[in-house]
Formats: sequence, structure tokens, C-alpha cells
Amino acid sequence: MTTTPTKFNRRELRGLGIVAQGGQIQRLNDKLFLVKSQSKENVSYRVEWINDRWKCECPDYVERNKPCKHIFGVNFLLDLPSVILANSETFGRECPRCGSKESTMKGFRYNKTGAVRLRRCKQCKKRFKDGLMVESKGANTTLKLVAFDLHVKGVSLRDIRNHIWQIYCVRKPVSTLHRWIVKLMKLMQEALGNLKPTVGNKWLGDETVVKVNGQVRYIWNIMDYESRVHIVSELTQSRGAKEALMIIKKAIQEAGKSPRRFITDGAPTYKKALDELGNNRIKHVSNVGLTRKKDNNNRVERLQGTIKSWVRTQRGMKGRCQGHIDVHRLYYNQIRPHMALQDKTPAKSKDARWLYFMTTKRGASK
Repeated sequence: MTTTPTKFNRRELRGLGIVAQGGQIQRLNDKLFLVKSQSKENVSYRVEWINDRWKCECPDYVERNKPCKHIFGVNFLLDLPSVILANSETFGRECPRCGSKESTMKGFRYNKTGAVRLRRCKQCKKRFKDGLMVESKGANTTLKLVAFDLHVKGVSLRDIRNHIWQIYCVRKPVSTLHRWIVKLMKLMQEALGNLKPTVGNKWLGDETVVKVNGQVRYIWNIMDYESRVHIVSELTQSRGAKEALMIIKKAIQEAGKSPRRFITDGAPTYKKALDELGNNRIKHVSNVGLTRKKDNNNRVERLQGTIKSWVRTQRGMKGRCQGHIDVHRLYYNQIRPHMALQDKTPAKSKDARWLYFMTTKRGASK
């Protein structure tokens, strides 16, 4: 199926040229922009949203009282993220009147949020807004993924809100971003929670102190030495032999095997836990640290630093602490590329199952 290329008038094309040139538009707030003159040096025109329409102070707009190239430039700039997100014909556009999926592009409608793509039904000739544009499910799902990705990378909710506003020109309250992230966390656990990465016979174990809602807590982590797979992570209120035994048992259950060598620091809790476990196949190597020796804790200590930096941004963890930590572990194993692994994930996943799952109808509808 072929479509007739969209025909822009002269001023629309010049507006696109202003955007394509870059550095010509300055955003002062959501209702006011400064657009540089394309014919005069050191001259900028105010493009302002007044009485439900964009107005410009340039001579062309003053004379015609119709959108000028500066207004078109602002509209295209505002709509640029949506155009990028909607640059696909794989989604059906259904006519709201007759239900036909046969339609053609039919210009734009310009409003405060930018240029809105219009389509015309081939059956009943009704014009309707393209469903993939601003605030559409497609664009909204992508913004959700952006927010989620920044969250697991340790960016605070307020910084995520500022990022989405500055880059995508979309304002979302922190509460909405938090709701998005919680939903996608559940989807991620459902999509990847049952995947069991292959691990080796040499494991690293360590615990670190964190503060959750002002209270001292301890995060226990066990990872595979070779693949760097983060096998298990657990948050506890204390760090005795009981907690150490619990985390070791959980790691063995998660991996489906026990290690041949288990490397830890000098904390006596690990020796007590292994003695109680009674597994003679596990050789415990203790009192190691950040050294260049063959047996060291360098990799798990680096993991601890990543987790502690991330926990500092989780001001709203509260009763969902362990769920957040589990999601971070899945992200670390299945999605986050590692330079030491030649930009592969620890699980060596070569596909994008998480992204596919979240962007399907099932994931977007939740």
C-alpha cells in the first residue's frame, strides 16, 4: 500500500527548516518561545500562546494574522517526539465513525500542544486525529519505558519528570511517574522473573549497610564471579549467621546448584552459616578484599556501590523495598549492558524480550 507524500506549504517547510537547523528556538515556558529571525542577525520573535492560539510578533504574522514560519517551527518542535514515536505504519488507524482501517494522511491541526496529524477515512470521508500522536497509547507507552529505564538507573522521580519535560515537552506529575514505574515493575517481574541465568562454580558474597526511610538495613548480595550474574539480593534488619544462611540457601535455590568456591570478606557470619548448612562441597575462601589477587571481592564490591547509589534515590520504597530490589536485580542481569562483558548482559540475553513484552497490547493496557 502506497500513500501520497504530505504536501507542505511554503511557510510550513520554512518552519521545518528552522527546527532542522537547530538552536533557533528557545523555550521560556510552555506558553512562550523565542524564535530567531532567519533574515536578521541578533533578532528574535516572541511566539506566545494567547486566547487559544499561537501568536507571533514578526511582520508576516502581524500583516496576515495567520500562522507564520516561526509558529510552524514551534509547532513542529513541540510535536517532534510524537513524530518520532509515531513513525511507523505497523499500527492500524481505525475510523471512529465507520470502523474502516483504510485512511490517508490529511494535513495537520495546530494547537497548543503542537501539530496534530489528521487522517481521512476512505469510506466515509471523516477526518480524525491520528491515534499515534501526542498522548496516544504508543507515545505514552514509550514515555513509560523511558521513566522506568531512568528509575532503575538511579535517577530520582523529580529528575525523571524534568527529563521528560525538557526532552519530550510533556509534563507529568511525580505521582503519575511513580504509578507507571510500579506497573512496569510488575510486568518486568512477570516477563523475566522465571528466567534462570547459567552461573559458574565460583561465587562472591557480601553485605552492605543502607538506610531505608531513615532506618539502618542490610542488603546481602551473591553474584557469580565469571558471568557477573547477580544471583540473589535480600534486605534484612540485621546481619547475623541466621540471615547469612538464609541468603546462601536462597542463592542455591535460585541458581539450581551450589558453588565449589564461595568468596567473602572476613565476617564470621558466613563461616557459621556454611557450617550450619553442612555442604562439604563448598570451599569457603574468606578474609579477601579489594586486591589484585586471584581471589578477591572486587566485583561484588562494585555491585554493592551500584546498589547503594540506586537505593539513595528510592525515597518512596517503604514497604515495597524487596520488590524494588528484585526488579533492580532483574534489570542488572537481563537488560543492563556491561563494559567488562563487551556490552552484553550477565545473562547474555541477545534479544529484547522485556521491551517487546512491555510494548505489546498486553503490557500497554495495564
